[in-house]
Amino acid sequence: MYKNFIFDVYGTLVDIHTNEYEYTTWEKLCETLGFYGVDYTVEELREAYFGSCELQITLGRKQYAHPEVDVVEVFRHIFENKNKKASRSLATHIAQQFRAFSTEYVKVFDGVTDTLKELKRAGKKLYILSNAQSCFTKPELSRLGLIRYFNGIIYSSDEGCAKPDAALFNRLINKYKLVRKECVYIGNDPDTDVNGARNAKIDCLWLKTSHTPENVQPRFSPKYTVPSGDIREISKLLIKK
Repeated sequence: MYKNFIFDVYGTLVDIHTNEYEYTTWEKLCETLGFYGVDYTVEELREAYFGSCELQITLGRKQYAHPEVDVVEVFRHIFENKNKKASRSLATHIAQQFRAFSTEYVKVFDGVTDTLKELKRAGKKLYILSNAQSCFTKPELSRLGLIRYFNGIIYSSDEGCAKPDAALFNRLINKYKLVRKECVYIGNDPDTDVNGARNAKIDCLWLKTSHTPENVQPRFSPKYTVPSGDIREISKLLIKK
């Protein structure tokens, strides 16, 4: 019987659309940085941002097959490039401003809240394991009313590695002392979620939502598949497993 239900966030629990490449997003970010005496053109800022991300990925490959970026550190570097210092608190604030500028919408998929409630009533423990920036995702989950349902959370940005790297799954397993055969992972992505769970020797339910890449199959077959993307189906499939 599955005692622990581990969820991906974006594309699985949360429907979101962002556009980090929109010119006006970077214009607004330039204006925000200007209040701190950090002056960039849009082109310079984009180059600095993505260059810092790539540097973190390159350095992270020394330790992980799938390294992750910490966007707060990216913004600290953006300050440093202009001979300014930013505390982690300030860099977090700027990163959250960037998120606000680039987010078109963020909302909970239909059926998510009811499903989480049902799982909790059945005595299941719920966890989040997500390729996500904690400075964005933690407040978004709180605002959406979801964070209260979870017994534990691991964000890739805090760990330096990302799914499908088994190392990230192992962090959650070890931190919360879970038994793998008592766990099931629920996610929408064929690579990061389905292949990642297999890499970590955890059963997976593949939830094909509107965020699932079309015509892409995972390398490994998931234990369960919900083609409709309706998260309410997991209660029928898994609650007594």
